[in-house]
Amino acid sequence: MDADDVREWARLYEESYDEELHEIEQTLHEALQAQGYITQGQLRDVVTWKLDNQAGRRSGNIERVDQVPDAFVRRVSEAALLVGDPEVQLKTLSSIPGIGYATATVVLTFYDPERYAVGDRYMVDLFFGEDRQMRVTDYPKLLSELRDRNPGGFDLRTVEKAYYQRYREVNGIA
Repeated sequence: MDADDVREWARLYEESYDEELHEIEQTLHEALQAQGYITQGQLRDVVTWKLDNQAGRRSGNIERVDQVPDAFVRRVSEAALLVGDPEVQLKTLSSIPGIGYATATVVLTFYDPERYAVGDRYMVDLFFGEDRQMRVTDYPKLLSELRDRNPGGFDLRTVEKAYYQRYREVNGIA
């Protein structure tokens, strides 16, 4: 995609972006930047955002998040945000019950959309041609693919939105 394509596909993503989910992303971005960690309540919001259309999985993962103390969530997430290695970050964040690798990418993306992007099975299919869950080793490669496909001047979240929106349209995903 060239710069105009990225702009257009990202715009289409924004048009279809649920207002409540957009608010979660904006609010958490500001909070994570200020705090340098995520709270248990904020992590519930991340799970709600990531699993918006999957009520059963969402409630089960939120229950698991609720089983650990807020102090644990804060310390683990703070430790994850201190390192610059995406694999270590995902492994660290996924040590919190209820948080898998894909959800961990949401935490990183909300923290720093310049450097991170949401990773999931759709992005794995798009960039690696495999319909499967994202593995921890996929994430650095996914970020590299997005950087390589960035025509310049965009944060990785915007590039990811463009590719994700195009993938959704091409594959008929609602």
